[in-house]
Amino acid sequence: MSRLVPNLPFRAAAWLLIALLGCLPLAALAAEAGKGQRPSKVLVLHSYSHGVFRTDGLSRGITEQFGKSVRPVQEIVEYLDVSIMGKSPGYAAYLEGKRESIKALIQSEPPDAVLLTDWKAMEFWVDNSQTFGPDLPVVYCGVGDSLPEELRVLKRVTGVLERPGFGDAMLEASRLFPEARKVLVVGEKGLHFHAVREMLHKDLANLSPRLAIEYMESMEISAIEERLSQLGPDWIVYVVGRPELNGKVMLQSDASPRISAASPAPVFITWASWMGFGPVGGKIIVPDEQGKGAAKLVLAMLGAGTPGAVPPRMEANGRFMFDYNALVRFNLEESRLPSGSLVINKPPSILDSYRHVVWTYIAIMVLLAATCGILAQHVASRRRLQGQLAAQVNFVGSLMEAMPTPVFFKGVDGRYLGCNPAFEEFMGMTREQLIGRSVHDLYPESEADIYKAKDDALFAAGPVQIYEYEKMTPAGPRQIRFHKAIYRDAAGKTAGLVGVIADITDLRRAEREVENTRNYLQAIIDSSPSAMLCMDAEGRITHANAKARASCVLDSRRDSAFSLPCVGDLSEQVSASITEGKLVSLPRRISQEGGRTKVEDVIIYPLASLGMSEAVVRIDDVTEQHRLQEVLIQSEKMMSVGGLAAGMAHEINNPLGGVMQSAQVIANRLRPELEVNRRAAELAGCSMDSVAGYLRLREIYPLLDNLRESAKRAAGIVSNMLEFSRRSTSAWLPADLNDIVERALALCQQDYNFSKHYDFKKINIVKEFDPANPFVPCSPSQIQQVLFNLMRNAAQAMSQGQTAEPVLTLRTRIEGDWAVIEVEDNGPGMEESVRRKVFEPFFTTKSPGSGTGLGLSVSYFIVRENHGGEFDVISAPGKGARFILRLPLHPKKERR
Repeated sequence: MSRLVPNLPFRAAAWLLIALLGCLPLAALAAEAGKGQRPSKVLVLHSYSHGVFRTDGLSRGITEQFGKSVRPVQEIVEYLDVSIMGKSPGYAAYLEGKRESIKALIQSEPPDAVLLTDWKAMEFWVDNSQTFGPDLPVVYCGVGDSLPEELRVLKRVTGVLERPGFGDAMLEASRLFPEARKVLVVGEKGLHFHAVREMLHKDLANLSPRLAIEYMESMEISAIEERLSQLGPDWIVYVVGRPELNGKVMLQSDASPRISAASPAPVFITWASWMGFGPVGGKIIVPDEQGKGAAKLVLAMLGAGTPGAVPPRMEANGRFMFDYNALVRFNLEESRLPSGSLVINKPPSILDSYRHVVWTYIAIMVLLAATCGILAQHVASRRRLQGQLAAQVNFVGSLMEAMPTPVFFKGVDGRYLGCNPAFEEFMGMTREQLIGRSVHDLYPESEADIYKAKDDALFAAGPVQIYEYEKMTPAGPRQIRFHKAIYRDAAGKTAGLVGVIADITDLRRAEREVENTRNYLQAIIDSSPSAMLCMDAEGRITHANAKARASCVLDSRRDSAFSLPCVGDLSEQVSASITEGKLVSLPRRISQEGGRTKVEDVIIYPLASLGMSEAVVRIDDVTEQHRLQEVLIQSEKMMSVGGLAAGMAHEINNPLGGVMQSAQVIANRLRPELEVNRRAAELAGCSMDSVAGYLRLREIYPLLDNLRESAKRAAGIVSNMLEFSRRSTSAWLPADLNDIVERALALCQQDYNFSKHYDFKKINIVKEFDPANPFVPCSPSQIQQVLFNLMRNAAQAMSQGQTAEPVLTLRTRIEGDWAVIEVEDNGPGMEESVRRKVFEPFFTTKSPGSGTGLGLSVSYFIVRENHGGEFDVISAPGKGARFILRLPLHPKKERR
């Protein structure tokens, strides 16, 4: 019981702390929301001065509402000081200075919105809005119950309509004082009294003829007090303005008690500044609430999602407020007041005065009742626990007797206090022979020292101890595991230890066999050249072989699960394979790894025979096989293109021969020295000399020569293409090295795509041929193909690099037992990382669709494998590229 009682206030404090901590994130979020935002600047222009009740109330409401906003707002406050200087002769000059200061303020840092309070501020802003900024959004308050005509000239304007509840106040006054039949209205000639008077006339007109209305014309306080002293019990006084004392307007705190003291009739008011000084009350306009409403409109206008949006105007009608002292004076009960009325100056009740004492007494009584209940529950619980404890002791005793595992317990002195039958059998002694004896009485000294040291360590460190020991028995060595734990008495002190003995010899043997089998199977799986891993139905990877671990980064998530990011998401395919029990073969996976293409085949098959909800994912790297297939496909394409080119060349040869033959026949028939031509001319009525003269004048002979020359050139191109597309012969014959280069160059100059894209004619060709005109045993068409690829790549590189003066240099020479061909350009060159990979299959620096990456790899194969030569490239960024081919002059064997 003594422990439960202090927990009650602690728990209450804990719940309070939790509630406070729960509010912290909300405050942090609110603070964080406004962090980093530029504060919105709002110019607040007050008609009256600081210290005026109305102005201070409006200011408080505005500041409080801005402070609650998530959007940070910076107020720029200006006062027109009507209450101080309004009647001063120099007030016009004062306003002119104020106009210049506000103008300079707006020009230096324009505000985001303007908030005007009362009439003078509204008139001042309207008069100067074109100078200050006609587009600035304006919010007003304190200027009546409708939008003033003066404000309608502004583009974006809204505000709080000040609508005092004159009629509502008088209706409640007549209800509270049913004997009243007349109302004396005391007003003022202030800046906005004309608007108040209009609303007052409109509201009080509805009360006639029930209540007769009389307006007090004189504003002098002495005249008002004299008139009030003449009123009878059938009158109600309604004050809507401040009186004057010696020509000066009085403060509300001075005027309110004097009017209330002078009037035997109840005094009702409209403005909050009059409350607390004697009037009964009324429906009160509270400046703070008007300020909050105006600030809300400003925030709504600043936060509008649509540019130029103007929120609708709000209306402030006030609330019913009453003074408790005035209610007592006129014997009015609070129950008769309108619902929700606020009563001020009300004395506190006994409960409010002695709230802490009352609640302390209640808490003590509740605590005493709870204590009595806890005591009663504790007594009943203790009896119940005693019965349960006796049952548990009997259960534990029966459990120890039935356990096949040896169990014993000792005292703190190390002597046996008890054991079960299994321990008697393990020791070969009866319980009576064991109880009261120590380990040194039962075991050899060396073994007993070990047991004693372990017991001492358990008592020193506790609470549980597990260790293994190899014990010699007549059947041989046995692996024994001891589980020991200390137990305590009712006072919490160590009373002894309990031990359990487990013979784990067979278990250890089985574990070794399982480990050997697992290692054997793992070695088989790890030796596989394929990456293999197991995945369960949830997509978790449970096992991976050496190939998978080497090819992917392994992240261990738990003891038997791994994550292989390289596999990707195969959850759906694995789940389908496990569910359907079928093999799933995925489409070939092609990816880029370190700038090289990697191709993999992925096969998934379930472990259905083992009854496991897992599947094996096998990943085979078939990059080389895929590359060979691509090379074969490309070779077939090239063979098809070669056959097509040969066929087209044969077809072109036929009409080309006709063209050349016809050109020759025409030339012969125009020769003037032939007799047959002369006779034909005479039959036609002209001489052959005349025909010859005409042909010379029209330059027909040069045209015929050009025709024959073009036909010969076309025949040479067709012959070159036939030679390029013709299969290599099995026996290579010496070929003119310079002629091979010339043929490749001629073929490049006539290639359509090449000339279209790279304008080969703009490239300066420099030929540095060996003048000895060497012959090299090779396949001319294959070497021509290599040179064709090199020249085309060089032209493309210079075009893409926008080389200003492209130069292609072709060299041939003999170096010892080698024939050397060089193709050099002055293009952009290559990085070292690109230079090392240019001969690899499928490597290309061209944009997708512009190249296959096989041209240089096939060329490398032709030079190195087919001809036993050497192929190298020298290049650096900005220094062009030079490809060097070396062909042996005495090859070891001819290659197909």
